[in-house]
Amino acid sequence: MSFSERWQALEWDDIRLSVYSKTTADVERALAKRKLDLADFKALISPAAEPILNRWRSVQR
Repeated sequence: MSFSERWQALEWDDIRLSVYSKTTADVERALAKRKLDLADFKALISPAAEPILNRWRSVQR
């Protein structure tokens, strides 16, 4: 299967729901891990990550 075919076969509604269902605890768990997986990536791009990453970014400055 080509990349394009794989991309088109993805269930985007399910992916969106998975990303938006992530919690603050999911984000904190992902930030504490050394090796991330797909669920961790979803947590880090979720709306739940925004306040945590903004706080983390301000500390880094």
